[in-house]
Amino acid sequence: MKKTLIALALTALPVASMADVVLYGTIKGGVETTFSHKKGGQKIDDKAPVYKTSTQIVDYGSRIGFKGHEHLNNNLTAIWQLEQKVNIGGGEAGFSTRDSFVGLKGSFGTVKAGYQSTPLKDLNGTLDIWEYDDNVAGLSHFTRGTDVVKRATAITYETPDFGGFTAKAFVSPSDNNHRAGANGDRDNAVYGLGLSYRNAGFFADVAGGTAKNGANNGAPQKSDPYQALAQAGFENEKFLVGAAYQRAVAVDEDHDVVNEAIVTGAYNVDSALRLKASAAYGWDINEKGGQAKSWGNGKYYQGIVGADYALSKRTVVNGQVGYIQKGKSDTKDSHGVAGVGLSHKF
Repeated sequence: MKKTLIALALTALPVASMADVVLYGTIKGGVETTFSHKKGGQKIDDKAPVYKTSTQIVDYGSRIGFKGHEHLNNNLTAIWQLEQKVNIGGGEAGFSTRDSFVGLKGSFGTVKAGYQSTPLKDLNGTLDIWEYDDNVAGLSHFTRGTDVVKRATAITYETPDFGGFTAKAFVSPSDNNHRAGANGDRDNAVYGLGLSYRNAGFFADVAGGTAKNGANNGAPQKSDPYQALAQAGFENEKFLVGAAYQRAVAVDEDHDVVNEAIVTGAYNVDSALRLKASAAYGWDINEKGGQAKSWGNGKYYQGIVGADYALSKRTVVNGQVGYIQKGKSDTKDSHGVAGVGLSHKF
């Protein structure tokens, strides 16, 4: 009886009061087997390198969100979103841990305030078309979080579309990033800019960001911490091909300077099967706090191959194999991953 009364009450609510709220999300996860081979670190004895394998059930970055809008007049709309990560493995999650904001949208563009991605975070994952948990099974080395590839409490402005061109400005005030440091309390404002072009399947993006007094700007601090990205490609119903380059200085947790390039390609065999491949290369990578090359030669190589198979428009099975090698000879560190999983969008 109570259930019937609740159902009748819901149907009696005005349709307009519920129409602008959308529930959406993606639940995804799988099984990954990893293999690592490290010559430059701890050894079992003077000759044998360390080998390690593991198999785990993992979450691929599941999320759930609510978003809505209200038309205020013919040229102005109020918009909002609350999005959070969830974990099918029962791990840590939280409310509004992903992009969450309130804002206004009109012919002038879009202004939003809240917890938002920087332009670099928005764009440097364009060619990371993989579902995974372990970094090597996707392009997470390229898209990894830095002082300017992250989410922060910020004001953003996005322009309208001008013949395929759009731009985004991001400002996270220093008082929103107050933290205690070894040399006393610091405030570090985060700034970012992005410019994109989309037309007839072609795309091109440039983005950059800086974070003065950022958490990863070590001692002595560099006066010009930044990260910059440039990428371009083409995508239609059959093909995807693209390439990107980025450089980071004094914004990364493990390295002072990083140069990286990636290429990604995909081919839709039919409406269900998609074949995919990516490659990444890093060079002139310096260790934190000095000019020494990371892993001896300052280089890494990565390759990923795999496929997606759509069981429906919302449910997709994925499988891939990834491999990365850092350094060479006695400092070589290699890591391989094989994974298979399932994702469902709603």
